[in-house]
Amino acid sequence: MKMRFTIHTGSLIRLLVMPLALLAAVAWGLSSAAAYEVWITDQSDTGKESGGFLYIYNGGKLAAKPSDTKSILALDLAGDVGKFCEDATKKPVRRPHMLFFTRDQSHAILSFLSGQVLFMDAESRKLEACLSMGKNVHAAWPTPDMKMVLAANIAEKKFIRIWTDYKAHKFTFDPTTDVMNLATEEGGERPDTAPICPITDASSKYAFITLRGGGLFVVDVTETPMKIVATLDNNDIHPAGCGGVQVGDVMYLNSGGGWPVAPLSYDVYALDISGLPKSVSAKLITSRDTRFSDSHGMVGVGRYVWSADRAGNEIEIIDSLTNLSVGSIDLNSQFSGDPAPDLLAVSPDGAYVFMGLRGPNPLTGNAKEMNNAQGSTPGVGVIKVMEDGKSGQFIGVERLTNLKEGKETADPHGLAVRK
Repeated sequence: MKMRFTIHTGSLIRLLVMPLALLAAVAWGLSSAAAYEVWITDQSDTGKESGGFLYIYNGGKLAAKPSDTKSILALDLAGDVGKFCEDATKKPVRRPHMLFFTRDQSHAILSFLSGQVLFMDAESRKLEACLSMGKNVHAAWPTPDMKMVLAANIAEKKFIRIWTDYKAHKFTFDPTTDVMNLATEEGGERPDTAPICPITDASSKYAFITLRGGGLFVVDVTETPMKIVATLDNNDIHPAGCGGVQVGDVMYLNSGGGWPVAPLSYDVYALDISGLPKSVSAKLITSRDTRFSDSHGMVGVGRYVWSADRAGNEIEIIDSLTNLSVGSIDLNSQFSGDPAPDLLAVSPDGAYVFMGLRGPNPLTGNAKEMNNAQGSTPGVGVIKVMEDGKSGQFIGVERLTNLKEGKETADPHGLAVRK
């Protein structure tokens, strides 16, 4: 039997002007909602004490068949990226640690523990700038208004503001006005002010800087020089958190393990930020400090906040309407006996959550006496979201590997979804 197709003139015109990206999605059998990418970094060396990998996946395919999907790009960061950054900063890149996209998804921001922040055009993969933040940069967080990227230098206890003009391809900072020396703020119940993560609020006005020794600085990043407007001490916020999710006037933050001051630590706090700039308050809403637990990644899924327990191999789920824990997803399964979930990212339609899963030889954030960040299946884990975010099912792992003399060195960390 022959098949007949009728194309109306108006439909033909709409088809001809359909964006190429959408046509590609249709060609692959994907809906437009599924046309997204998952990016993840591997911190292991690919050069002599340098490099790492950046993997990019078709998100729809990865969600559909986690164990059978290969990356569409595997970028060796010791290659062109390494040369680009070494030319700009006079030192090689190492340990690609955190990864973010701008709000419009046009640019990727990749931070290296060797001290560089790399700006890349996310569509063309063109390298635009590589800046040195000093001895270290743990995280470089873009503000929603796309005017700034905020960097945390743990080694030198500095907080740095980078001014960003993506259309003009300009990325600059002034050491005299855009760098805060947080070491001068140490003392009492804030004994170690090394910044871990500079989590930004929706207004792009405030950065919530978690501290290695516990406590918090809230900094107005729109002022010049930048100004600390509110503080909490290590009784209010325990050490070394990095997760942050804002829901309305509430900012959810956590504590974290992997440091001598806190080899294991799992606390999630709800911060009322409606009183800023005059005040901020924190309420502990869940804690696992009596268990073998280590909180790290967080993500919002619908009205729920998902919190990764890296040591305990679970995802705890918190209802933002009540601030109560409503359950957990046990990740010990046929796909991994020890997944060690790290950072989390959600698909654009909220149907899947992706996890960075750590390797058997973790390179960062691991207390050797505890091995809180040690996992057995380095790669990208996929969870199918259920009940609008109230629960989920672990459905598979795309494994990553970097074998050296028979030893698995792959250790994923930075993770983000590009819509």
